[in-house]
This record gives sequence, structure tokens and C-alpha cells, in this order.
Amino acid sequence: MRNLGPTPLLLVLLTTAACEADPDDTGPGVELVDVWIEASTPALTTRDTVEMTLLVENAFGQVVDATDEAIFTSSDPAILDFFEPTTGQPILGGAVTITGSIGGYEDTVEVAVTLSPVQLGDLVFNEVLSDATVDGDPNGDGTTDGVEDEFVEIANRTGVTVDLSGAMLVERSWSEFLPRHTFAEETLLRAGEAIVVFGGGDAESLSADFATFVIADNDDPGTLYGLSLEDTGETMRLLADDGATVLASVSFGAASGGTPPAPDDASLVLDPEVTGTAYVDHAGLGDAIGWFSPGTYADGSAFEGPRVFYGGEE
Repeated sequence: MRNLGPTPLLLVLLTTAACEADPDDTGPGVELVDVWIEASTPALTTRDTVEMTLLVENAFGQVVDATDEAIFTSSDPAILDFFEPTTGQPILGGAVTITGSIGGYEDTVEVAVTLSPVQLGDLVFNEVLSDATVDGDPNGDGTTDGVEDEFVEIANRTGVTVDLSGAMLVERSWSEFLPRHTFAEETLLRAGEAIVVFGGGDAESLSADFATFVIADNDDPGTLYGLSLEDTGETMRLLADDGATVLASVSFGAASGGTPPAPDDASLVLDPEVTGTAYVDHAGLGDAIGWFSPGTYADGSAFEGPRVFYGGEE
């Protein structure tokens, strides 16, 4: 506990407690004995939250729960922050010091956050471009290519930062022992973010808020097959790093009995985006701009990112 000097708010709390202990003592200036902060857990994952409590004790031995009047802050808001007054929301892995203060008094507690592996339901294929003979250059490398410009866009639809390290993309006609893409170590996807995997080429010229662009990384010897998406229909699955657990999947055209159909010269996109369950032709989405939109919503707007997702401001 550190004493930074009393304030009227704290004196009201302490005087009230003192009066309950001794009705004849109604004056201000009640001596503060202790202030301490408590966390509901000292260690949590990005799937959890931590609840804070702040208690004060006066010279009469009265303990007052001052949580509702306290202010809680994190030493590193990029790891954990407070979007609700007493609830710590983890964003990334790491250790933080949480400070609880009231009036001129404060105390601290250490909390550790561990990244959670990705689970079924966390992610969704928000957009898929299998017919990459579109007008334009989806990967932005200056060359139009039917293999290199195909892409899948995966969005985080939950409030959980997940670790995609070792997860893999597998398409219908290839063995699961030869994934079309394996996500690199320390590939993290925070709430309100997306990652785009292109079949090949170079995506370094692309940038968008809260989106990451990568090129398919597979072990094909010789000929590059990219994501190997079929224009007439496809099933693409996202598997966990065990190569068996299905985390998300998308099917269209010939692979799904024609529902939804495989679009010509355009991508498929969820409607509504990220939260929907049905796919539509990108060009037919009411507010869509163009034939594809890797790394943004169909109308060209950016993904929200974690702070907006949790109800804060960027």
C-alpha cells in the first residue's frame, strides 16, 4: 500500500466505517491502516478475464469494499486493459502490474496472461477467391496470375486472441500430409483482426488496419500449386497443428451441391461479414466495392481491431 494523501472521497468511506464502529466519533481524518488490491486469479489465458477488488481498512478495524469507487489500470494495455471498470481483459500474452487506486492511496498486484491455442468457432473463412482471373491484381504485385492471386481471408469472430502457430490450410483434393499453407510460429490473431493467405506472388505492397497478408507456404516440390483452389467448387479447411482437428471450413460450388454456387471472376464473402453463415457473390453484396476485398470489409472499410471489439477506442 502506498499513501499518496487522502481525498474527500476516501475520507467519506473511512468516516462512514468509523461511525459504524463508534457512533460518537463523527469527525473526518480517520486513520487509514491499509489498502490492498486483490485479483480473482494471478494467471489467466486470453479466453479469460480477471476481476479486481480493492479493500480499505481504518484504525477501527473496519474493512470497506471500495471496488466500485476504485480505478484500476494496467502497466501494459497492449497485454491487458480495462474496458469495464473492474474487469481486466487480456489481449496478448505476457505479465502486467495492475494498480488499484482510490483517493490518494494505491496498491498493486502482478497478473500473467498466456495465449490460448485456436479452437473450433474462433475463426471463420470470411472471403474466398478461387477464380483469380478477376479484373485487377488481388495480391498487388503487379502481375495477374490465376494461381498466385487466389486467396482466403480468415477473420477472428470472437473476443479471444488466438495463436495460429502450426495450424494449416488443407483443400479438398490434396492429402492432409501436404497442406496448402502452414502458419508460421507466433502467428497471432487478435479480436477483430483478419489474416489473408494468397496462393503466391508478393503481397508486400498491401496494407490494411488489423489485417495481415501472407503467401502460401507449402512443401510442394518443383511446381508451385499455391492454394490449389478449384474454380468450379472447393472445400477448404483450417486444421489445428495436430493436422486433424477442424477449426473452420468453407465449401461452395461442385463441392457443396451448388450452394452457394462458385462465382465467376469474383470472390465469395460471408453475409453479413464475419458473423454470417451464408456466402454470397462479392459483387452482389449491397455495399461491396469491386470484385474482391482482401484485408478489408467488402465496402473497403477496415476491420475493427481488438480495442473497438471490446468496446474501447483505437
